[in-house]
Amino acid sequence: MLGGFNPYQPCWDTINDKDDFNINSSAKTHIINPLETEAERSIRTRTVTPVVTGSSVAAFTFKDGVILAADILGSYGSLAKYRNHPRIHQVNDKTVLAVSGDLSDADYIKEAIDTKVDEDLVQEDGGEMTPLALYSWCTRLMYHRRTKFNPLLTSIIVAGMENKEPFLGRINDKGSAYKEFLIMTGIGNHLAQGWIRTILENSNKLNKDQAEQLMDRIIKQLFYRDCRAFARYRVCIVTNDGVEFKAKEVQPDWSLAPLLRNTE
Repeated sequence: MLGGFNPYQPCWDTINDKDDFNINSSAKTHIINPLETEAERSIRTRTVTPVVTGSSVAAFTFKDGVILAADILGSYGSLAKYRNHPRIHQVNDKTVLAVSGDLSDADYIKEAIDTKVDEDLVQEDGGEMTPLALYSWCTRLMYHRRTKFNPLLTSIIVAGMENKEPFLGRINDKGSAYKEFLIMTGIGNHLAQGWIRTILENSNKLNKDQAEQLMDRIIKQLFYRDCRAFARYRVCIVTNDGVEFKAKEVQPDWSLAPLLRNTE
């Protein structure tokens, strides 16, 4: 057995009894079966690079609830291919979910959450998916997939009303999570996080109309600076009265473009 050993070939060892197998002098013939075929080993079974992606999501709390916004573009590499792909998902009357990153993984997460919600309805025990419950559940899901070395390459924002108070949390692809009054994903985390935080910290709690105006300003700035952004976007407002969606479009002003120099 040892005479046919080739150190350059993989060995799939299924023998677990150490006493029954003596590596130095073994009189028993052990058949070691591979766990997978050669063809299966040549196939990459892990997503290492997202293909169809969604760009930034912006979210923050205001006086009466939470507001989120994201464009509806799915980018195939640098190609603006899917131009009607909403990335804000309503779970129930008090909970919403927003995603950025790999949109295939995002669809998987949405289907898993919808299945969980349907199971809760079938049980008829009065339980429902609150924002905090969904936040904890998504944290476990993302961390589980990370430990399997098959992560879901997307960032999740969970928002809603928890005990009639605004709730906002984020989970990344590694299962790390945090709660905050302002959350940005994608390149918006670098382009818009600072000045928005300054506005929110230096002003009193915004009302609904002021929060919506600020969100429109955020999306417009991201449209100017993010090459993966799209003009059409959706705004979601969650209050104790329910969930409200609005479809909008950026109206850019390029009048300063002729005055710019050395930008190529």
